[in-house]
Amino acid sequence: MKKIFPGNVLLLGAFLFSTLICSQSAVERNYLRKFIHPLQSYDADTGFKEDSLVFNRFFANVKIIGLGEASHGSSEIFKLKDKLTRYILMKNNGGVFSIESPMPKAMLINEYIVNGKKTGKEYVMNLDSWIYQTDEILDMTEWMKKYNDRHASKITFTGFDMTTYRGSVVQFKIIMDKYNVSTDHLMKLTQLLHEENQLEKKQLSRKKQIHAEASTELDHIRNFLPNISGPDDYSWFAQHLVLLEQYIHRSYLDRNRYMAENIAWLKNKYPESAFVLWAHNEHLKKTGAETGRFLIEKFKDDYTSCGTFFYEGSHSVIGLDDKKITPAFVKKNTPDSLEELLNSFNIPIFILDLKSIKKENNELTKVLLKKINYRTVGASPTSNDFKSGNITDDFDYLIFIKNSTASKLLSN
Repeated sequence: MKKIFPGNVLLLGAFLFSTLICSQSAVERNYLRKFIHPLQSYDADTGFKEDSLVFNRFFANVKIIGLGEASHGSSEIFKLKDKLTRYILMKNNGGVFSIESPMPKAMLINEYIVNGKKTGKEYVMNLDSWIYQTDEILDMTEWMKKYNDRHASKITFTGFDMTTYRGSVVQFKIIMDKYNVSTDHLMKLTQLLHEENQLEKKQLSRKKQIHAEASTELDHIRNFLPNISGPDDYSWFAQHLVLLEQYIHRSYLDRNRYMAENIAWLKNKYPESAFVLWAHNEHLKKTGAETGRFLIEKFKDDYTSCGTFFYEGSHSVIGLDDKKITPAFVKKNTPDSLEELLNSFNIPIFILDLKSIKKENNELTKVLLKKINYRTVGASPTSNDFKSGNITDDFDYLIFIKNSTASKLLSN
């Protein structure tokens, strides 16, 4: 009888164990494939008819959909979101498109896509954020303009953020002049907020004082509200009061709640319209103290959340110190990351039906039913591109793109 050495037993055991693990992983991947729905292209002009058939399975009846992004600077993600946005707006005979940008600035683009004043590029550059001052956003804006020119039911372009005071101040001035209302308190408010903008972070005492004085000036402006007789002017005057109050009391956590409140205000203003929201994945996910969670609390099942992710490549980022916008390659994925799992299917672009995965709650999909590392990079370089979260709690659907390139900035 052949003698078996302990070392051989250990090697055999390790081989059998690894084979079992690989076999189990293969079984899990094969089961997960039934939730994967390939897309033809991220480009709106390529395979739109074919991809619309896929979109139709998940997004035909959405009322409010949040389309997230793992990075603010990926060309392919923005193009694919544009494609899905076109599908939803065409399916609903128009609707409301709203982005993570200050509401007054974004609403100015609506003047272009509805009335055709100036050029699309001028309005896109007016958004005050390099994230949206890109070829990708301009292409979508021009498509919206062409759509509105051909259809009676229009697309409305809006924003839901409150990170600047300037747009509301300008709109206040226009409305107040129209109704011959004194702008003295508005001028004082503007001076205070401008001063605050110039302060260093450590000047907390003066900032607190400015916030108190600015709130007082805002109360004086609020007293003019009964003088605004036009229904639309009254509505916007009241909303600009809200936006400036949000700006004065802003913080990251409050910002998410404020953005959800602004979306709710827009939904009340356009109650019959389908809504397409654009923001970072982190804002639109349904968990944590994020905008998406507040939307779930307000709108329940009427809110659908869809995250977008990519495996490798580059994206645009802004330097923390020099504020230069440059392409940057993303860091290598961790072996246990969501991106590595998604890439293992060898499908360059697809939708993953997370809602059905969560509903079935099958042991073979356990990798997605618990916390997993995934990329979230925002607008600036970070020391760690990954965080941990339960992706099936965060989103209803996920769109995966293998390769990303940096968004294409418009020239000034």
